[in-house]
Amino acid sequence: MNKIRALCRNENGSVLIVALLVLVILTIIGIGANDTTTTDIRIAANEKFHKVAFYNADAGVYATPKLISSALDQGANPSGTGFTYLDSSADAFYRELMGYDAYDTDRDVSFTLDGHNVELDVERDRTETLAGGGAEFAAGAEGIGSGSAGGFAIYYDLDSFGDGPNGASSNVGATYRKVDVPGGL
Repeated sequence: MNKIRALCRNENGSVLIVALLVLVILTIIGIGANDTTTTDIRIAANEKFHKVAFYNADAGVYATPKLISSALDQGANPSGTGFTYLDSSADAFYRELMGYDAYDTDRDVSFTLDGHNVELDVERDRTETLAGGGAEFAAGAEGIGSGSAGGFAIYYDLDSFGDGPNGASSNVGATYRKVDVPGGL
C-alpha cells in the first residue's frame, strides 16, 4: 500500500506532459490561423478580379460616347478606333444609332483593355426637342450651346460588359444624352 502511495506522489515527468499538451494546443491554434489567412487571401484576390472586371466595364461606358459622336459626325461606323464591330453587315452600328434599323439585343462593339474583353450594346432610346435658345438656357450652361434656336437631344442606353481575370465579369449600364443644335456643336 505504501508503494502505491509513493508512486502517486511521484511527479517525475509531469512537466514534460504539460509541455507537450501546451505544444499540441498551440499547433492547433496555428493551423486554424493559417487556414483563416489563406481564406482571407482568396477573398481579397477574388475581390480584385471583380474590381478589374468592373473597371473594364466602366471604361466601356466612358468610351462609348466618343464612338457615338464619331459615328454621327462621319455618317458611318468610325474606322481605325480600336473598336471591333460585332455585326458584320455594313454600317450596322451607325444604322442602329440613327434609328434606321430596329434595336437588336446583340452586343454591337468590342475592344480589348489590358488583355480583357469589353463588349458594348447601344440602344437608341428616344429623341427630345429642346426648346429655346442660349439666353433661355443661361447662355449655353445647360449644354445646348448659344444661339436663338433650340436643339435636340438623342438618348442612348448603354450596356457595357467587362471581363476580368479568372472568369470575373461585370455589367455597367448608363444613359448617354447626345445634344445638338442647328449648325452643329
